Amino acid sequence: MAPTTLTRDTLNRTLLARQHLLTPRSGSLAETVEAIGAIQAQYWPAVAISLFTRHDGATLAAVYDAFERRELVVGSSIRGTVHAVSRAEHPLYAAVSEATNADVLTARDEAKDPGMHALRAEVLEFAADKPRAAAEFAEFAEQWIEKHPGRMSAANLEYHQSRNWRPIYRSNALIRFPADGRWSPATGPKTFLYSPERAADTGAAIAALVRRHLGAFGPAAADDVALWLGLKVSVARAVLGGFSDLVTYADEAGRTLYDLPDGEITDAETKAPPRLLPRFDSILLAHNAKHRQRIISREYWERVYNGKNLQILPSFLVGGYVAGIWSLEAKKKLATLTLEPFHKLGKADAKALGAEAERVLRLQAPDSASYAVEFAD
Repeated sequence: MAPTTLTRDTLNRTLLARQHLLTPRSGSLAETVEAIGAIQAQYWPAVAISLFTRHDGATLAAVYDAFERRELVVGSSIRGTVHAVSRAEHPLYAAVSEATNADVLTARDEAKDPGMHALRAEVLEFAADKPRAAAEFAEFAEQWIEKHPGRMSAANLEYHQSRNWRPIYRSNALIRFPADGRWSPATGPKTFLYSPERAADTGAAIAALVRRHLGAFGPAAADDVALWLGLKVSVARAVLGGFSDLVTYADEAGRTLYDLPDGEITDAETKAPPRLLPRFDSILLAHNAKHRQRIISREYWERVYNGKNLQILPSFLVGGYVAGIWSLEAKKKLATLTLEPFHKLGKADAKALGAEAERVLRLQAPDSASYAVEFAD
């Protein structure tokens, strides 16, 4: 029997529901992040905005308090990209990152270089007692080289020194944590701290995150899962095939989509309120680039994605789909959020979008004296 074909609108509403962009979650922020999948955090302000749109009690203070208490952590993760995840699930993401070599920035074969292994191990001890700055890691590495001449291969030594030793502290075993414990809304933490919790079984970690992907972004195809986690498609397909309880569907392109047995499919007619998405929002990146129409049309992708500097611009949803981009300028006297629609909006949609934009603006710039939401001409 052929699997049921899910329309683009059905996949759209299902994705929005699972991302809690239809009805925001309550409860802990860590549980929300686990439900929606890792939050891309290379642009630090995006983390809070992502949660403002998905959690009914998120505030700037609450978000940073969760990081200060380490219920949430941020660091290099899947695909070698900075993500925010729960502390409980950080070992899973670290294991997948390690299995896919996502945190090894060097093209050299470190597996055959015992000196690199020894240095990396001592780097973790160095960052175990307190957060360390980039310059401290570089100084530590140079001192280690002086004490152990010839221990590291010449190729690796040249590579790491030319990059000021950045690869040794951009590791999935290190999380970013401010040296003074204070979290800033403008810039992310610049120091690194060892996070010793590790997953005991890499295969189990990969399987767990494959299921997390289905729960957060599904139903999804094998190539969607592979893209998000940085796996080979053959590996993702094998993991999916190893589950006996998954449900399968098809999309309008004919791809097989996999889903969890308790995954709810949301009706295509469900009303979708306007939502703001931050820069690099995961919902735009969790599926194969050729199959993102469940959230953004092909004609709008080039207006959101800046190929020159690999930026995914902040965007907003109207009717469930990306309908424009936005920008924010926060000053003490006035915080302004400017909306730039890609097409003409109806009065009701524009009014609802403006109200949502002001809500997010007030949360992101709580110290501003006044607020303004503007629509670009």
